Amino acid sequence: MDNGIEWHKLRVHRENKFDALISKLCATKDAKNNNSVFRTVKEFMVFAALVGYQLDKFEALGNRVNSTSISMETYASTDHDAYIYLLALTKSPVLDVIKDENLKDAICIFEGYCNGGLHHIDEWLMKNIDEPVFKDVLFKETLQYLTSTELKD
Repeated sequence: MDNGIEWHKLRVHRENKFDALISKLCATKDAKNNNSVFRTVKEFMVFAALVGYQLDKFEALGNRVNSTSISMETYASTDHDAYIYLLALTKSPVLDVIKDENLKDAICIFEGYCNGGLHHIDEWLMKNIDEPVFKDVLFKETLQYLTSTELKD
């Protein structure tokens, strides 16, 4: 059954305003960062989406003109596309959301959580601007969240 959707060509976007954050945390070709926390931007986008989901921070992308994207094929090459499907199912727990014809909606859900997570991670780093190693900030903030959640349970 060919529905005309070329899923591998679909794009997963993020706002360009986070380029500096990405340069600080990712091993990108533009970054002069030997102490990067994430090997790829894609890995960081997945982390940001999970932070956004965990903190219930969903911020839909507005204008895609001011965004950068990664292809679904790139996500699928390392099975990171599974996070896109899982997060889509959390927002719309009907399996139809992950069918090819609805994949754009699933991507928008992932992008919204990623965008919310990027905003929150940016706040973490700004709050801890005096910390010399951003890896320590991410660890500290994640640990603080996990221990405060455990206390509530």
